Amino acid sequence: MKTRHKRIYKYAAVIAGVFLLDFFGVFTHFFELEYETKFHYPMDGDVLKYAEARKNKQSHIDDGSEEVPNPINLYNFTFLHQRQCDAVEAKKPQLTLLIKSALGNVERREAIRRTWGYEQRFSDVHIRRVFLLGASMDSKLMDIADREAREYGDIVQSDFIDAYFNNTIKTMMGFKWVVERCPRAQYYMFVDDDYYVSMKNVLRFIAHPALYPENAISLNSMWEKKASAEHEKLFAGFVFQSRPLRHKFSKWLVTLKEYPFNRWPPYVTAGAFILSRAALTDIYYVSQYTKHFRFDDIYLGLVALKARINLTHCGNFHFHRPRYSGPDSYRFVVASHEFDDSHEMERIWNECRSSNYA
Repeated sequence: MKTRHKRIYKYAAVIAGVFLLDFFGVFTHFFELEYETKFHYPMDGDVLKYAEARKNKQSHIDDGSEEVPNPINLYNFTFLHQRQCDAVEAKKPQLTLLIKSALGNVERREAIRRTWGYEQRFSDVHIRRVFLLGASMDSKLMDIADREAREYGDIVQSDFIDAYFNNTIKTMMGFKWVVERCPRAQYYMFVDDDYYVSMKNVLRFIAHPALYPENAISLNSMWEKKASAEHEKLFAGFVFQSRPLRHKFSKWLVTLKEYPFNRWPPYVTAGAFILSRAALTDIYYVSQYTKHFRFDDIYLGLVALKARINLTHCGNFHFHRPRYSGPDSYRFVVASHEFDDSHEMERIWNECRSSNYA
């Protein structure tokens, strides 16, 4: 009898072990394809050639021998509100902030307008701010967007449902708005509304991305290097390269059907990143020939890879919030996640600004 019970316990332990291994996706990893040797992602073909033709509004490739195929991916949602991007002096540096926000996050938007999103901060840099919003079935939330659009004129809203797994749609809505309505800025910063941002450090980083923060140049001279940078392809932020999560009950589960490879391409954390005009335009048109993916940072990594745009890493774009022990501890911080409390963000930003770090 004891031997029989031991056998039953052994079988039960084996079954439980198999279940746990399956639960954590261990078996799935055995069926993944090697990223280094087998990677591809729809659509295949010379997408750069197709994207360039689309950008130039051509129906055929330059030599006329090949018709430009129809895009496989267009984010044709209707805009409910759009900020009109006003014309500015050609020689004045231009930076546009595209802040991804949820409809109900009114306090965060108000705090950003008073702090790092304040447009008149610098007399020698033209900064414009928009908040990217989706839609809701809740009429009260939609009324909030309508009111802010009338009062501030800084709302860009489209009619997709504003939900976590629609973040890629929200991001690409911002790309579409830039290309169609605001194509003149030299740089564009996409950032979530739960971030602290030092606009001075953003500008310092843009001036010399490869040298930041070692370069100690003044705000007055930081744009001199950029006078002829129209074709610069900068895509910068905190760069990751990680593996898909196969945990079966995870919010971030990715199936083999959705993505069969054992690694992601390099990607920039979507919470805060900076694009030059040329990089943004290329990514927008290449995205039309790249299958949609529900995680926006992964999707932009896939598109950047197809567009042959190298990613620029900067550790001062913080995904995890660094400990704050006074302004000096944030001296070189460009952007930091995990500022859910807008009052705390505003307090720290004001302290850092007083020390000339924000």
